[in-house]
Amino acid sequence: MIGREDEVREFRSRVWGFQALLVICWSILVFRLFYLQIIKGDALRKFSEANRLKNEKLLPTRGVIFDRNGKVIVDNRAAFDVVLLSQYFKNTPDNVSRLARALNYSKEEMDKRLQKIGKSRSYIPLLLKADVSKDIIASIETSYPSLFGVDIEATVQRRYPFKDVASQLLGHISEVDSKDVQRDSRKTLQPGDYIGRMGLERYYDSDLRGVNGVGYVEVDAMGRRRKVEGAEKLLGFVAQTEPVPGNNLYLTLDVDLETAAANSLKEHKFNGSVVALDPRSGEVLALVNEPSFEPELISGREINPKVWASLRDNKDRPLRNRAIQDIYPPGSTFKLFMAIAAMAEGKASRQTSHFCNGSMSFGKRKFNCWKHHGYTDFVKSIRESCDVYYYNLGISLGPDVIAKYARLFGLGQPTEIKLPGEQRGLIPDTQWKMERFKDIWHPGETLSIAIGQGYISATPIQLANAYAAIGNGGFLYKPYIVKKIEKRNGELIKEFHPELKRKIEIAPEVFESVKDGLYQVANSPGGTAIVSGHSKKVVISGKTGTAQVRAFSDIMRMKCESMPIKDRHHGWFVGYAPRDNPEIAVAVIAEHSCHGTAAAPIVRDVIEAYFNKKNPPQVSEVDDKKKIEKVAPRKHSVEELDGEGGEVGPET
Repeated sequence: MIGREDEVREFRSRVWGFQALLVICWSILVFRLFYLQIIKGDALRKFSEANRLKNEKLLPTRGVIFDRNGKVIVDNRAAFDVVLLSQYFKNTPDNVSRLARALNYSKEEMDKRLQKIGKSRSYIPLLLKADVSKDIIASIETSYPSLFGVDIEATVQRRYPFKDVASQLLGHISEVDSKDVQRDSRKTLQPGDYIGRMGLERYYDSDLRGVNGVGYVEVDAMGRRRKVEGAEKLLGFVAQTEPVPGNNLYLTLDVDLETAAANSLKEHKFNGSVVALDPRSGEVLALVNEPSFEPELISGREINPKVWASLRDNKDRPLRNRAIQDIYPPGSTFKLFMAIAAMAEGKASRQTSHFCNGSMSFGKRKFNCWKHHGYTDFVKSIRESCDVYYYNLGISLGPDVIAKYARLFGLGQPTEIKLPGEQRGLIPDTQWKMERFKDIWHPGETLSIAIGQGYISATPIQLANAYAAIGNGGFLYKPYIVKKIEKRNGELIKEFHPELKRKIEIAPEVFESVKDGLYQVANSPGGTAIVSGHSKKVVISGKTGTAQVRAFSDIMRMKCESMPIKDRHHGWFVGYAPRDNPEIAVAVIAEHSCHGTAAAPIVRDVIEAYFNKKNPPQVSEVDDKKKIEKVAPRKHSVEELDGEGGEVGPET
């Protein structure tokens, strides 16, 4: 290398530089490994664990609803849904066909489901089938090796053991949508949560819903849930934050009485409503609407569109809570408030009499009565429901005085029951007429409202509550349906008690006079409900009423039963029992039944069911043969009439 010493020295310097670079690189690598393994080891290990653990929202168990006797009327059951994570699913013909067979879907149904894949984000589970059977779960489990991305989620399904009983009162639940989340001012709702949509489920949703929990499940490289070692259940969690279950509701409702009322309305083949209250407290004992529906059919994660459409588009409105949301002319049930007003204002007494020849001329019009009553005194006017008698009372009182007394009994205003959608009805007066129509009150309109027709309207629960106040001597309570709210462990959260809205200060003799008339309606000859409303088991007091659906110029010449069903009158009967110190008040509206006498047997059925449950038949020995006999109640002499009678209002 003589003469090339400079090149050798230059080469050696490059080797030393390369060696130094290698030492630096190895030092950096060693330091990085030390940093990752020692310094950041715990944090990175947790991050790695997080990559193999998937968190899932755990829905809480929704609160249970009990009746007044502790019977479960709404609870929960376990359910399983099949979902798909599209990022892991191989959408091949073989996989689609295999998945369709597992889910019992046709090819068209399966294709329709999978069309949603492109419209949803890949990390959001797509529902394939809700509330599946054990056979489908087993089929999915056995197909796991090929059906990557298909998983099973545990859910809770709402259960209504009594099917369609009290459906509008109880309501139903459904999964929230984007609008629900946006409207949630408390920011507690998340996609996948369930909320109440109507009835008690809606009004008490925040109490019933509970608080979500979080569960961590182990997944494989394909994002599929892995079974936890040692887990006995199909779906286990590595770790979880327990959800807080919803609170339980205890109602004033008696589900046996509710069922009896619903059955009676169905057996008589009427749409309508039944409301039963305790006059001593305002507790709702029964609240029935017919037709009804099964809440469980529309409370799941997935609702059959045909089922929902059949309910939504049904002309008989099965989703409607008629008891609080529908208003009707009260018909002759309103005459009681006319009678009270007339006596309280000194315009009538028990001896006040008017002659009824079947009609009354007023101005240029003729106002009809449903029959010729002859001379009619105060009590007879109630017993036989004489329109002419109340036309005369209306003229003497005027619309403003009539409105004053009707409102004292809660008509024309919400009862304030804690249910969504209650309507206030209408009690008109001169001021309302001017504000609404910019017109004065015409005298003929007073005659219409005097018999519960014209502008006047009320809900079934308003009339039940008003008659309860008549029966108890003037104590108007606020109806309530929930007795208490408890945590799942029995800890009391809130308890509800009777709430007196007002004591109606009217002389006791006024109440006694109208109560005598109500008693005679169902228990004395000539009473409009002597045949249809009389009970041999308990003394029922009440009043029939017929509400015109349409006005006809020749109404008296047309037989109601010959009209189209949609044009037939509604029938009312509102009553209470027993006669003294009543324990139950019941209002029934039988739609398109033509007469109030059609509603009276339903009230009788409900009241008898109440007292049969309270005082069941006793067992005694007869002639040493141990025969079962019923203890007979006190009998009343009854002279049945040839006809039942039904009122028809004036030509309006």
